[in-house]
Amino acid sequence: MENVQLRVTDRALEKMKEVLREVGGEAGIRIFVTEGCCCGPQYGLAIEDSEYEGDRVINVDGVKFYIDSFSAERIGEIELDYGVTSFGEGFLIRRIGAHGDDDHAGGGCSCGCGH
Repeated sequence: MENVQLRVTDRALEKMKEVLREVGGEAGIRIFVTEGCCCGPQYGLAIEDSEYEGDRVINVDGVKFYIDSFSAERIGEIELDYGVTSFGEGFLIRRIGAHGDDDHAGGGCSCGCGH
């Protein structure tokens, strides 16, 4: 199957466990990719209750991550982190080793194409 490499920082893992405890049940985290503009794919996270046919499931310290086959073909190596800044807080997805965009967090396209 696809070569997905997932790193999760301790800070992100702790926050994900906190969120999943609040949700309850057997929920996990879905990692997905959508086609972006010329800046490349856009990454996202969602709470997921179950695995779907064709999903790749990765368990990191008790947290299940679900990745559909479309996304798994495009993810490569990513790192999930959790950050707090003066602008707010949230999960960050960093694509590792992607042609100089190691800190690209799934957004921030400045090409002017309007997407």
